[in-house]
Amino acid sequence: MRRKLYFAAVFLLLSVPLAAQAPPSGVGNVGPTYWVGGAFSFFNPDYGCGGDGPFHCWNNQLIGVVPYMDTSSLIFHRVGLEAEARMMLFHSPFDMVQTSYLAGPRVRIIRRGNFLFTGKFLIGYAHLDVKPGLGDGSYFAYAPGGAIDYRFAKYFAARIDYEHQRWPEFPCWHSCAEGATGGLTPNGFSFGVSYAIHRGDVEINPN
Repeated sequence: MRRKLYFAAVFLLLSVPLAAQAPPSGVGNVGPTYWVGGAFSFFNPDYGCGGDGPFHCWNNQLIGVVPYMDTSSLIFHRVGLEAEARMMLFHSPFDMVQTSYLAGPRVRIIRRGNFLFTGKFLIGYAHLDVKPGLGDGSYFAYAPGGAIDYRFAKYFAARIDYEHQRWPEFPCWHSCAEGATGGLTPNGFSFGVSYAIHRGDVEINPN
């Protein structure tokens, strides 16, 4: 299972530059711009950590990849959608893997020059896999977060993203009453680059 995840992560991350080879849209193209991107992510897994802040689990910090797609101008040139597959595959001494597949609304907060500030609220499915006997399972998850995108070229943007996932049904194995749920709150930062695969006038020529 883990080997399949490793291959999937490599394939999805490599698909980003391949998508960038798509031919430009025709002149006069209107509507929203759709972006496809890939990022490296650094997360506190909130498992075996002394705190739940993004940097409170440095020795056990998970490292992974995040292919994503989004648009920010479907409704009123401000509200769009975002979807991501977050695969946290590396670095944990517990041989832990956390994966999540989330999607939801993305809201443009403010634009200043080439900078775009957005907020998001994603919902979906998450999975934890650790060594045998330590527990694993799949859970409902949701994640508020925000991002700063910087347009450094006409069709390319760099991104810094923060996401705070919540797994409310994650069980408390060791210290909770029988049947109680403990919840899990993985969170951290991602750093990536995205490319405009469909270029609407609204996003390429912002006011």
